[in-house]
Amino acid sequence: MGTGIPLLNEYKQDFFFKRFPQTVFGGPKLKIGYDAPPYVYLNQLVLFFFPFLLGGIFTLLVELETMDDYVGGIVFGCLMCAFVIITHIITTVVQAKMASDTNYPTKRNLLAEEDEVDFFSCCGVETFEFVVPMKKFRLNIAIHAIAGGALCGLSLMYLSPMTLNNLYNNNTGATVMLFIFGWFTLCVAQYPLTVAAPPEIATYRTTDRWELSPLTRPFYLGVCIAFHLLWKYQDATTFRSTDQTLHIVYACMIVLWTCGLLPPLDCLFFWLFEQVHVYLLGGSPMASELRLVVLLTISLAVYFGTYFMSTSLGAVILCAVTGYLFSTDLGGLSTQIYQFIKYRNRVSNDQGTVAIRENSSKFQFLWKWGVFEFLYHFVMLAIVGVMAGLLNFNSADFGQDVWKILGYVIIGICIIEKVVRDIQSVYIVFGLWRNMLFPGGSSSRMFKPRKRLLLPLGIARRVLVNWVAPLVMLAYSSVLITTSDPDSLSLTVNRGTYESVWYIFGVVRVFRAIWQSTTNTLLDISIAHIILVTMDTNTDVTKYGLPVLSLLISLCRDRCFQFLNKMYFFFALLITSWTDKKQRRSSSACIFAMIIFLFPLYLGIVALATAISAPLLPFFTLPIFFVAFPRPNKFWPEDVGASANVNPDTMFYKQFAPVFSAALRRGFANGSLGEPNPGNHYLARFQDRLVWLMILERGAGYCTVNIKGLELQETSCHTVEAARLDDIMEEAFELKESVKVGKLNHYPLHSLTPVDSDFVSTYSDARNVLTGIIDSPDAFRITMNSFVKSLVWVLLHHVNKMKLKEKSREKNSLITENNSISSQGKEKVEMEEIQQRQETNNNISNRNTQRSSIRAVTPTQAQNNMFVTVETNKSQPSVMTKSKKMKSSWGSLASFTDSIFSEDEFTDNKNKKKAPIRQEVSPIFGAPAVQATKTVTKDPDDIDDLINDLDFGLPAMDINKPKTVAQPASMTRAPQKRNTFGNSIYKPVTNLAGSPDFKCPYSAQISLPKRWRELPLEYSQLSKFLGQFPKDWYKHVLETLDWSGTNQSKGSVVPGVANDDTLMNCYTQLAMACYSIFDSSASYNSASTMYKFYIGDLPWNAMVDWLAEDKELYSLVLKAYRYGFKMMLDQVLLGEFSSPEEVQECLEEYDRDWYIGLEKDEEWKAAVLSSRPNLFSLGHNNTQGTYSSRQLSIQEVLVQIGRLNAEAVKAQWANLSLELLYFTNDDEERYSIQAHPTVLRNLTVQAADPPLGYPIFSSQPISIPTI
Repeated sequence: MGTGIPLLNEYKQDFFFKRFPQTVFGGPKLKIGYDAPPYVYLNQLVLFFFPFLLGGIFTLLVELETMDDYVGGIVFGCLMCAFVIITHIITTVVQAKMASDTNYPTKRNLLAEEDEVDFFSCCGVETFEFVVPMKKFRLNIAIHAIAGGALCGLSLMYLSPMTLNNLYNNNTGATVMLFIFGWFTLCVAQYPLTVAAPPEIATYRTTDRWELSPLTRPFYLGVCIAFHLLWKYQDATTFRSTDQTLHIVYACMIVLWTCGLLPPLDCLFFWLFEQVHVYLLGGSPMASELRLVVLLTISLAVYFGTYFMSTSLGAVILCAVTGYLFSTDLGGLSTQIYQFIKYRNRVSNDQGTVAIRENSSKFQFLWKWGVFEFLYHFVMLAIVGVMAGLLNFNSADFGQDVWKILGYVIIGICIIEKVVRDIQSVYIVFGLWRNMLFPGGSSSRMFKPRKRLLLPLGIARRVLVNWVAPLVMLAYSSVLITTSDPDSLSLTVNRGTYESVWYIFGVVRVFRAIWQSTTNTLLDISIAHIILVTMDTNTDVTKYGLPVLSLLISLCRDRCFQFLNKMYFFFALLITSWTDKKQRRSSSACIFAMIIFLFPLYLGIVALATAISAPLLPFFTLPIFFVAFPRPNKFWPEDVGASANVNPDTMFYKQFAPVFSAALRRGFANGSLGEPNPGNHYLARFQDRLVWLMILERGAGYCTVNIKGLELQETSCHTVEAARLDDIMEEAFELKESVKVGKLNHYPLHSLTPVDSDFVSTYSDARNVLTGIIDSPDAFRITMNSFVKSLVWVLLHHVNKMKLKEKSREKNSLITENNSISSQGKEKVEMEEIQQRQETNNNISNRNTQRSSIRAVTPTQAQNNMFVTVETNKSQPSVMTKSKKMKSSWGSLASFTDSIFSEDEFTDNKNKKKAPIRQEVSPIFGAPAVQATKTVTKDPDDIDDLINDLDFGLPAMDINKPKTVAQPASMTRAPQKRNTFGNSIYKPVTNLAGSPDFKCPYSAQISLPKRWRELPLEYSQLSKFLGQFPKDWYKHVLETLDWSGTNQSKGSVVPGVANDDTLMNCYTQLAMACYSIFDSSASYNSASTMYKFYIGDLPWNAMVDWLAEDKELYSLVLKAYRYGFKMMLDQVLLGEFSSPEEVQECLEEYDRDWYIGLEKDEEWKAAVLSSRPNLFSLGHNNTQGTYSSRQLSIQEVLVQIGRLNAEAVKAQWANLSLELLYFTNDDEERYSIQAHPTVLRNLTVQAADPPLGYPIFSSQPISIPTI
């Protein structure tokens, strides 16, 4: 693999040879790659050398003493500023005029190169566009012009022969060389300001949004000039050697720019801010630039307050209190406040962050700021302030033995903490020896009891790290950092300015570091104490004391660990490039020999990278190393978690992140995962998933992390490295019983070291091929039988819940109305209630009279009558009078014979005959039609009240339509017509429209909506299915419903509702009409048919069109079928259900714990994010012709975690940035992305932030408590 893959393909090599001269010379495009007119090159050369030509004139005038150097510098700078402005005004005007004159696009040679330009004249618009492109922002023209003028003016004085002779004691050789190379460097730095920024090797961001790149090179020259001005006008002795060195650096700056050692301005400042915040002020790297700037600002405010504090007691108390306060999760608090303000009235778009924010409250203390968190920190602040003040105030009364004893206690705590932390990990002795106390095996039954034995060690470490060690170090520092009179003398007394500045930095740092990074500060103070005890006679040691010593030791400790990690990666990459045959290239032997021969040089490169805290740069991930430019700890410029390559698998990581955070809390708090130092990287492996973890911040009782999810669809390179990971994890965690003492780590050079494993509740993915199940002869039969039952279950429960919600809303609205009415006076309300009661009593008496008169009719009078059921839509306001409403509801109805539930269906065929036309009909559903009675016609208002109270009515019909002889429903056929919904369906003949006359008053609690009773089927089409309706199951389901809306007990309600034939007929018709859609002849009862039904691909008929118009009912029917399909699988695999109780238990479990659907559904994603216990989907492989099921179940899954070599990750990311942003080497088969099982090259590239990497999930910064 290593030999056959080029590092850079030929096209990119040509691109590099065009781009590299631009980088060296600051932007001139001297190698274009095609023949261009000479004036194109001439224009660029004039712009490039113009500062030297004009500056040479003024240099000559200054040397001839015609004018002073500062006057010449001012005039030269003004002329250069004017030159830049005029140049851009000309190019802007020309290009703008050309754009306004051209109404059509210019022609382009289709056979030309991508960057080829057709030039027509020296002053043509295409020439201006190529040589001097327009600025993005017009303001930058002025800014760049002013910066260029200042740079050229100051450089005239900086590089004048008079200045160089004076600085180097009239050394002519040094003067000439520095003058020549210095002016060449100035031309290189000025060209980006005059024209545009060149492509830089040190590229931090993918796009230069604010055009800061042209200012980068002038800035570094300005730094050199600033020290020259200090030497010239401030102190000629102190800064002389510095100025001499920087003049040489100035002349060689082109080499630094070409090598990419100097970072861009934004990266430089954030890196400097971070270094000052961490190593001078005792803080931590931050998860965002805003947090860093805010914390640095207030920390500097504390520094200046301490520096000018008049008493040492006040300074110590200020540093102690602010040290604890600033080490708490203030960034998390600000994020919580921001999210509360932003999302309090709307839903967040970032579901992953919302899930973590909502679930964090389940994980107990310190997950988010609340009352108890504020109280805890307030108590700790009080303890810290009182303790520091009392000890510092009485420090003079303590003898020498007190601070020495405290120092030895700190040393003891440091050793104990290290032992307790390491003994909980799977490997000890620098990751080389297997810890026998760590449990082996992956069974939770065996793993958890063994792991629980280590819990006391974890609790002991929590107490040590969070309270004992910081308070002891606080006492130690408060006693040592003092004066002879703490109440009146400041900490800077008897110290010079230089000493005071560094001493106060040390004081501020030590009081904050004991909380911000407790374990590291334990080591720092332990070493400092040993130095103080053994070198107590050294004046320098006693003068600077603990603050400066701890500052220097912390810096040396950090750089030492960086150096060791860099050397570890250096040797790992070097050795594997030869021992691994797949990594070996034809040039590997030469590279290996060169590194051995030049090993001191490479050692110096590693030392330089360590000194400036910059990553190593392995070119194309070969063992050819150089130094990359320094970066902030979070490495990438964009906000953490701002983007990811989202795909359908992203939701699994979104669900996993909150529960994984809880497991990380245990690991970091107990110490089994090691100390969460900012910059550490962890890799978690479980099932087929990989999670990348990066530590962003560390503070008092918390750490902030970023969780990334890597792709589940593994590539070949991904698979190779994942397989090696599995081998490493199995070797570490699967301990054989024969091993009693321990064993060596078989992968000592690997960049990953296993540290811990834990069980996490997340989805376990199971995929099964359904061959032999779905295509069995009984599969379709069982599915359809289960479908009927599940459909009855789904419909009844849905309608029941819907009615309860409606009643709840009505109750709430009634309460609201009563509250508003109560404000108008209680007396008026009481009078209205009395009147309403009287009217209600009168209406009830009238209705009772009507009912008694209607029920007096004999049953034989109504034997041949049909009936129809409807439901009044209360949401539509009435716009008719009561008399008109009665006329439209009753008088327009010609016949009841269109209903399929006529009593004729339950009598012999010989008794069936055409019903005569009735002039008047009975107002009560199901009652016999009789001649008009006085009760019905005399008091229409009472009948209208009765209709409104009983919530029924009949559909309006055209009273002017010619009346026809009614026929039984079985012989009536509806004509086909196109309805207003836009689908051609049958006119509803099988019509249940109307308000049913239920025999039980409680049946209305589950009455079907009106729109579900208007079915586009004739009775003949439906009659063959009615006998399949499961009446016993229907009655059983009624017992499972919620009848709380009736204010009666279930036992008194269910029997009456179950015996209500009218209600059962309603559900029979709807259920079996829906069932008819899925009915298929035997020849089609195949696996393909069931799969199509499952995904909603239903055969067309009028019922399907009607059903599709009601999305609510359609989703319920499809849900019921999927329930039925899943029940079929359960019965085939586990045995058929033997009782209704088993079916009920199964369906209840589906409703409560399952989502059964398709993976592409939005509901599937919502179910995963809400941690639904089980998910089921059905799939089809078109190639193999097989059907498979996928079942996700939340289980306790063993997650194995390893710690990565941080410098190996940074080095590979630095190379990735160089390859993609400068070489633009985005070839998917390039060498640097191929699998490397030792350094995990492919996975590391994948875990980079987009657009360079491609993780499918990246979380926002997550604060994890470590208490």
